[in-house]
Amino acid sequence: MTAVTVLVADDHPVFREGLVRLLRARPELQVVAEVGDGRAALDQIRALKPQVAVLDLGLPEIGGIEVLDALQREHLPTRVLVLSALEDSATVYRALELGARGYLPKVASSDAICDAIAVIARGRTIVPESLQDGLATQIRMRREVADRPPLTPRELDILRLAADGRSNAEIGAELHVSGATVKTHFHHVFEKLEVSDRAAAVAQAMRRGLLH
Repeated sequence: MTAVTVLVADDHPVFREGLVRLLRARPELQVVAEVGDGRAALDQIRALKPQVAVLDLGLPEIGGIEVLDALQREHLPTRVLVLSALEDSATVYRALELGARGYLPKVASSDAICDAIAVIARGRTIVPESLQDGLATQIRMRREVADRPPLTPRELDILRLAADGRSNAEIGAELHVSGATVKTHFHHVFEKLEVSDRAAAVAQAMRRGLLH
């Protein structure tokens, strides 16, 4: 059986070297490169086209998310297993959205890492049970957000002014509308963002990236 070719990208030398030794002890895996930053990872993946890249997200030069984005845009065949200390559901979702075939925490066992590489090389996706609940929640939340009507440009203008601490009267004067119209716009904003007051609306809009 032909060994699976693997690239390892991690900026912590002790962890990277230990992982490489572990993989080289497995005859079904062949480490073809080890790198310590994202730019080198991308260059080596382009040059060597390993079957699997084991990628940390916190890489210098170019972060792991940016590497994933580049691999997806360039349609490179290498499949990626993310091995990261980051376990929040938003990060896991983003990595998988950008084409990662697997996501494991750095505390995963050596057998789990090797097995994941083999599974990913065969074209399957692997996410451990410990991360699945958070990932499912993230998917549902994003689906709910997508299903809600978007805020209009005028509603966003009103939220920006509210974030600056303007009163309804001041917002109306700035936008040349009546105070009653401002209140109506806020009512629509509250419904769309599922909140009940101005402060919560501003906070929710910031969390969703609608305000900066």
